[in-house]
Order: sequence, then structure tokens, then C-alpha cells
Amino acid sequence: MDSKLIKEIINSEDPIAIVRFFEWPVFSKSDARSRYVLLKIRRNNIKEIEIPYDTFSFLRSKLDGFDKVFHGEDGTVWERMSFRDRVKDLVPQSKIRDLLFK
Repeated sequence: MDSKLIKEIINSEDPIAIVRFFEWPVFSKSDARSRYVLLKIRRNNIKEIEIPYDTFSFLRSKLDGFDKVFHGEDGTVWERMSFRDRVKDLVPQSKIRDLLFK
């Protein structure tokens, strides 16, 4: 997705979540790279949008307006406007499981 559209979503007032996780190349377990994914509610589903590298610094500058809901050694999750509660209300459990186990 275009960086400009991602910035518009982040600057909007929509309930969203940001997930940071790490990828390790097969050849080196010490060379981890951060990756970010934006989760957005779309109708009765969750849309997953990969955030391009050139948007990382903009995203990190906006994370102060989010609530950190999970932090572990494998990643972190931030949400805005009770994203998790809205997902529970609007998205069927089967679609949530599909996202978690894909």
C-alpha cells in the first residue's frame, strides 16, 4: 500500500492496531529486522496492511498516541480507540482465528 495512504490512516481517528514483530534471515539468527503491520477493521473483517520501511520513522513518532497492549521479546502491539474491544464486537470469531493462525 502507498505510504501516503498509510499515513492518512494513522492520522485518522479510526480504531487501529500496530503490530511490530521481528524477522530473522535463515542464515543468521543475530540479524533481526523489525517489521510493522497495521490492522484495521473493515466491515466485519480485519484488514492487515504491511507498513513499508520508508514509513517506519513517521509511525514511531505517532505511537505516543496509542496504548501499548502487549510487549514481549518477539514483538509489541499498540492499539487506538479500543481496537481490541471493537474487534470482539464486530468481527466473527472464525475470522479472528484465521488471522491469528495464518
